[in-house]
Amino acid sequence: LLASSAASDVYKRQEYLYLGKVKMQISTVLGNGMVLQREVQNPVWGYTRPGEKVQLIIGEHHLETQSDKDGYFEILLPSMKAGGPWEIRLWDTTGRYVFQDVLFGDVFLLGGQSNMELPLSWIWDQVKEELAEIRNEQIRMFDLPKEYDFLKKRELLTQGKWVSACGKDLLAFSAAGYYAAAEIHKKENIPIGLLQTAVGGTPVKAWVSEETIRRQGYYEEELERCRDEKWVENTIAFETEREQCWWNVAKASFEKEIRYHDVINIPGFFTGDLKKYIGSISLKKEFRLQEEDLQIDGIVKLYLGAIVDADIVYINGIKVGDTTFRYPPRLYEVDKSVLHEGINEIVIHMFVMRENGGFMPDKAYELVLPQGRHISLMGEWEAATVERMPYLPDMTFFQYAATGLYNGMLYPLRRQKIKGCFFYQGESNTGVADRYEQEFSAMIGEWRSLWNDPSLPFIYVQLAGFSDGILPSTQTDWAVLRSEQLKAEHNKNVCMVQAYDLGEYNDLHPFDKKGVGHRIALACDSLIYHNSVFFKGPCAVDFAWHRDFVEILFETDTPLTVCDGTDRVHGFQTVDETGRIRNVEAKLKSENEVRVEIDERVKVLMYAWNNYPGQANLYSGSHMPAVPFCRKREE
Repeated sequence: LLASSAASDVYKRQEYLYLGKVKMQISTVLGNGMVLQREVQNPVWGYTRPGEKVQLIIGEHHLETQSDKDGYFEILLPSMKAGGPWEIRLWDTTGRYVFQDVLFGDVFLLGGQSNMELPLSWIWDQVKEELAEIRNEQIRMFDLPKEYDFLKKRELLTQGKWVSACGKDLLAFSAAGYYAAAEIHKKENIPIGLLQTAVGGTPVKAWVSEETIRRQGYYEEELERCRDEKWVENTIAFETEREQCWWNVAKASFEKEIRYHDVINIPGFFTGDLKKYIGSISLKKEFRLQEEDLQIDGIVKLYLGAIVDADIVYINGIKVGDTTFRYPPRLYEVDKSVLHEGINEIVIHMFVMRENGGFMPDKAYELVLPQGRHISLMGEWEAATVERMPYLPDMTFFQYAATGLYNGMLYPLRRQKIKGCFFYQGESNTGVADRYEQEFSAMIGEWRSLWNDPSLPFIYVQLAGFSDGILPSTQTDWAVLRSEQLKAEHNKNVCMVQAYDLGEYNDLHPFDKKGVGHRIALACDSLIYHNSVFFKGPCAVDFAWHRDFVEILFETDTPLTVCDGTDRVHGFQTVDETGRIRNVEAKLKSENEVRVEIDERVKVLMYAWNNYPGQANLYSGSHMPAVPFCRKREE
C-alpha cells in the first residue's frame, strides 16, 4: 500500500514505496473511451512492483515488458491507423486493466484560461437548437482535474474520464474546443481527442516550469512563497474564513425588515453615492401575468443579464436562482408553479463586493414564457441599501501562481502523444503586456521540450474585444497585448488566430465560440494538415505618408472588403502632437489598398487599437478581420 492517500497521485521514483503488496497504478488519462494519437507508438505506462512481468494485448499484438527497480514500466503500442473501437488488456500479477472502446485519431491539447475552458453549458441557450441532437462518438474529451503543485512534478493523474460529444456529456465540452474538433472531424473523417487543460484566470507563469521561472527572473519571490506549504495552508484557511464571514453577514442582512427607499434603473452601472457602495442591496419589481400566460406547459426562463457582483433571486418569495460571482450569464429556469395570474413580484438580493456594482448593459433582462411572450424587466426597480460592508479582497488563487499547473496538470500528460496545441489565453497578462511575447514564447518552447517535439504545432487565439461594459472603448492595454501576441509568430510552426471582432464589449466571455473554433480549424487545416494556406486577415505592409493622407498597402489573400458593404472604412484613429485621439475617415482605394485622411499634425496612425475595436470593419473577402496596428508617422 502507498504510505498515504496524499501521496497516491505521485509516483516519482524516490516516493514510490514498496511494502510487498503494491497494485499496478496507471494515470486516469488511460481509460475507457480514450483517443490515442494515430500513426505513432503510444506508450502505456505506470508503476507496479519492481521486476514484474507486465503484459498487454491489443488485437493480434501480444506485448510484454518488465518493470524496473523502481517499479516503472512502459509498453509501446504498435503504430495504428485512425479508427476503432479497440480493446486493450493490461495486466501483471498485482492488477489488471481492460480499456474498452479505444479509438485512434488525432489528439489536441486545449490550453489557456476561461475562454478556452468555457463549456458549452454556459452558452447552451444560444446553441441548443443547433446542437441538441448531436451525438458524435468520434469526438471525445478528457477534462483534467484542476490541480496545482509547487513542490514536485507529478507523475500520474488520479481523476478524470473520457467523455463523448453526446447528450449531457456534450455540455461539459470546451465550447471553442468542440467547434474546432467538429470541423476538423468533418473534414478529415477521423476520431478527434481533446485533452482539456485550460483553467480560468491563469497567466502564462502558471504553465511553465521552475527552471523557466528562475531563468526569466520575474516570479522567483512568488515561487518561493508558494513552496512554503504552511504559508499556503494558512493563507487558504484565513481567506476562506474571511470570505465566509463576509457572506454570512451580507446574507443575514436580508433577514431584517427591508424598506425600499430608492429607485434604480436596470440595466446600467451604479452612479453617484452607489458607485462606491459595497455591501448588500435589495431590488424589487412587479410584473403582471394573464390567465393565458399560464396555460402552456414548458420552461419559464428568467434572464438577468450579468450582475456585478453576485445575487440571489426570488419570485413570489420562492428562490429561483443564485450566482456567487459576476461573470456567468444569469439564466434561471422558473417552475411555472411559482407564478400566478395577476401581480407577481421579483426580488433580487444583490451583493457588491468591490465597488462599481450594477447590471451589465445591453444584456437581456426579461421573463420569457413557453409560448414565446417576453416580459421586460428593464426600467425602474424599487431599491434599498441593506448593509454597508467592508471591501472584500480577491482570494489568492493559487492555481494562478508560477509553476503550479505545469507541475500538477501538464507534466503528468507529457507521455501522451498529441498532434498539436490549441491555446486561448492572455486576459490575465494584460498588466504586464510589454513582456508577454517573451513569456509566451518561453512557454511554447517549454511545452515542446516537455513533449520532446521541437516542432510541435501551436495554434493560439488573439484576445477578443472587451471593454467591461463601457463604450466608447478608450483603453489600449488589451491592444498592446494583442500586438505582443502577434510578435510571437516568429516562433516556428505556430499560427495566431484573430478574435477581436468576435468579442463583446460587455462580456469577458463572448458567446461566439463557434467563430473561434472555426478559425482554429482553418489554421489547423493549414499548419497541421497542409491542405490550405491560412491568412489571419489583411496585414498592413507598406505606408505611403503624405501631408494630408496616408496610403496603406495590405497583404491579403482576397480583395479587401468593408463588412457593411460600403467603401468607408471605420476603425482608424490618429494621435497628434498634443496626444489628442481622433477618429478619421478612410476609404478603399483598390483591392488591397486603403486611403486614410489625416492632417499634418498627426504623429501616430492606429487601426483597431483599443480594448474593444467594435467599429473596425475592414476584412478580407474570406471574412477575416484586418490585423490591428499602431504606426508612428514616417518623417
